[in-house]
Amino acid sequence: MSSKVGTFNVAVPETTGFLRMQKLSGVVHKREVMLLLLCSAAVEILCAQYFPPALYLDLSLILVIYIGWYSSPSTAALNGTIFGLVQDAIYRTFLGLNGLTKTITGFTASLLSRILQFNDAGSRSVLILTLSLLDSAVMYLLLLLLEQPIDEGFWTDSLTRALVTGVAGGIGSRVYDRFKFPRKDFRRVGL
Repeated sequence: MSSKVGTFNVAVPETTGFLRMQKLSGVVHKREVMLLLLCSAAVEILCAQYFPPALYLDLSLILVIYIGWYSSPSTAALNGTIFGLVQDAIYRTFLGLNGLTKTITGFTASLLSRILQFNDAGSRSVLILTLSLLDSAVMYLLLLLLEQPIDEGFWTDSLTRALVTGVAGGIGSRVYDRFKFPRKDFRRVGL
């Protein structure tokens, strides 16, 4: 990106998070979001039916955060709502609880991506772990507000879910980025 100052072109570095995200905001397409939604719903349905311990991995949360990195806060919040409502329908929970928590999480992830850069798997894992705990805290507050029963091991399960989701999400998002944005090898360019 360059801008004119007088008659000279001055290069403006595009390494800041905000400019980088503006450039990548069109990276996550509607078809891709629908495919990710269908895949996560299918995986969660299969896990709920046949392997319940796998539900410690909150795949919908990972995808909401990933979409939030590459989209505007309003788009991230909308996708969070959709992913959360689908998750509510799958788990047969109080309709709207996961929708609201995922909305807040997606919005927060999008805002944080404007301020901080998450380029390696470690920083992404820490972010996903933190946002997973935020998701659980909002869920806990909503259950208290609605006077719904809360399991005794809620926070133990939340911490376990946050650890599993954080590690898997950090690694999975890097793998998906490698698939989506392959590295270019300029050493093999011939003259």
